Amino acid sequence: MSARETAELLLLVGRLVQADGYEGELSPAQWMALRFFARANSFSRTPSAFAEFQATTRGTASQAIKALEAGGYLARRPSQADGRSVTLRLTDKGHKIIARDPFEALVRAVGSLNSQDQTAMREALHRMLTTLAASGTRQHFGVCQDCAHLSGEMNADSTGTRRSMPECLLFGAPIEPDDAVLLCVHFQPKGEQREESSPQRSAERTHD
Repeated sequence: MSARETAELLLLVGRLVQADGYEGELSPAQWMALRFFARANSFSRTPSAFAEFQATTRGTASQAIKALEAGGYLARRPSQADGRSVTLRLTDKGHKIIARDPFEALVRAVGSLNSQDQTAMREALHRMLTTLAASGTRQHFGVCQDCAHLSGEMNADSTGTRRSMPECLLFGAPIEPDDAVLLCVHFQPKGEQREESSPQRSAERTHD
């Protein structure tokens, strides 16, 4: 199979999932916003981070966010890190509808693959995203456990008790195990040279 055929299959999968989003009270754009804020960590739940994730304008991103706020799916509050910006979180209504997300059909399809195929697909897609991000100005999102800014490892003993608390070197903040698998706008792939930045400068990157 050629690279073009593979790319067309990826595009088709995305279209099928997006088409399912039209069958309900939310548009595909609103589903994307709701998914993002459900998966984003505390440093990335901002309108600007969502706009970067979608590689779209802040105006377009704001339209989806405002519709979700009006519908009672999202709520905003001042950022604890930077009082000039806001963060967004899912409401109880938002959590209830995300449980019926049409995207779960794709999750089940991936889950039907054996673990070796899932690992190979995940690694291949990560490499593709890195290549796409390097070829333009798009921000490469990822999770803490794969990030160059993570200090230490996510360790637990045989009883599941945490033995050490890794931290984000960018913010100087501890990383909880549950947060280590959430999306972050400040992600940098391991192996790349880490940019030196203070927590204040980093917070300004998410200012809206």
